[in-house]
Amino acid sequence: MTRLNSAATAETQQSWASVLRITEVAAGLPSSEARRPATPAVVTLQMVLEKLQAGWRWVERKRSQQISAKRLRVAETISLGEKRTLSIVTVDGSQYLIGSSAGGVQLLTKLDDATPNNSRDERSQ
Repeated sequence: MTRLNSAATAETQQSWASVLRITEVAAGLPSSEARRPATPAVVTLQMVLEKLQAGWRWVERKRSQQISAKRLRVAETISLGEKRTLSIVTVDGSQYLIGSSAGGVQLLTKLDDATPNNSRDERSQ
């Protein structure tokens, strides 16, 4: 399912990129063609392409806002077998160790702000 979503997203992005390239080419016509009177069809096409380009920019802006607005992230997960896992979850910059099994999910502890590499360096000094 994820592969299909990824493929569909990539295909959509390629399609929109093509539309944007066409819009840019249409906006930057050479001066010899720019002197020709524009037909209603060309004007309509340019307006549609400009609207599509503006719409794409809006979608990208919203998407980047959603990505940056996420407060909850799973930093790392390890399987313990038999539907049991340990996960490090980051919430607003704080990290928590979460255990999960078929019976439910449980907060095990809040982790220190120091990363494991920093604590190892401090112990060795």
